[in-house]
Amino acid sequence: MKFLITGGAGSVGQALTRSLLEKDHSVRVLDKKADQLQLLDHQSFEQIKGEIEDPSAVSGAVKGIDVIVHLAWSFSDEPMELLASDLKGHILLLEAAAAEKVSHFFYTSTAVVYGKPVKSPITEEDPCLVEDARKPFYGIAKLTAEKFLLAYFRSKALPVTIFRFWWSYGEEIGGRHLRDLIKLAQAGEPLTVPDDAGGSFLHVDDLTNALLIALQKPETFGEIFNLSTLFLSWEEVARIIIEVTNSSSPLEVIPAKEWKGAPFLADAWKLSTAKAERVFGYRPTLSPSEARQRLKEAIAQCYRTMKS
Repeated sequence: MKFLITGGAGSVGQALTRSLLEKDHSVRVLDKKADQLQLLDHQSFEQIKGEIEDPSAVSGAVKGIDVIVHLAWSFSDEPMELLASDLKGHILLLEAAAAEKVSHFFYTSTAVVYGKPVKSPITEEDPCLVEDARKPFYGIAKLTAEKFLLAYFRSKALPVTIFRFWWSYGEEIGGRHLRDLIKLAQAGEPLTVPDDAGGSFLHVDDLTNALLIALQKPETFGEIFNLSTLFLSWEEVARIIIEVTNSSSPLEVIPAKEWKGAPFLADAWKLSTAKAERVFGYRPTLSPSEARQRLKEAIAQCYRTMKS
């Protein structure tokens, strides 16, 4: 099958591209940094350097495509930027996909649309309290994008599937809060985290697996699914950071009610994957110990990148 991956030059996009090529699929990438990809010599790979909000780039990218995986999105929390770039590009892509009669459109959303967890684990039926999100305008834009997808499914019969996840990783993992903890460890300063808080990490192999299992299954059309590989507490993540940096930093775990640090660290973002398991047979491909080891390696690579 021929896949279009928007935002394919990012870390998740590159890992997904490699995985699909290894499985003998053809991949086209649309990304403003597409020329930086290291897959240019693969016979089943092509790239288009362009912006998602450029109608001609989007129209050309969708031609002849069977499946779209829409990863491209800024992490902006600026309303005008989200409207002019992300949401405009999203609608252009939906219009082109409907016109081309694409067989399946996958959208990678975010757990941020839940705003703030009201219980654990979080299910797809939980309220989307985006006004309470750490990045409310980002969350509102992502939720709006989901609503457009469902409307195109119902009004134009475009087969769409929405995946929500918290934090993805592959050979490397990014994220400002993670890098901040690494910097503290490098300096030998205390790493302070709240107890009873953490999140569900998703390995890119499990994202790829979910895509391929759900592919063209009518029961996944017009549906939203949480995806996760494993849940780790911030205490566990901090211990991994101390280990990979060979740091002498002490670890301080603060009761959740007394936490005054970054709001991002304050909640338990444990996602239930029961719906994905029930509807299309999703299962993590990695055992918890394997997933933890891969996360450790990804954090170590992040540390090496920061040092270079």
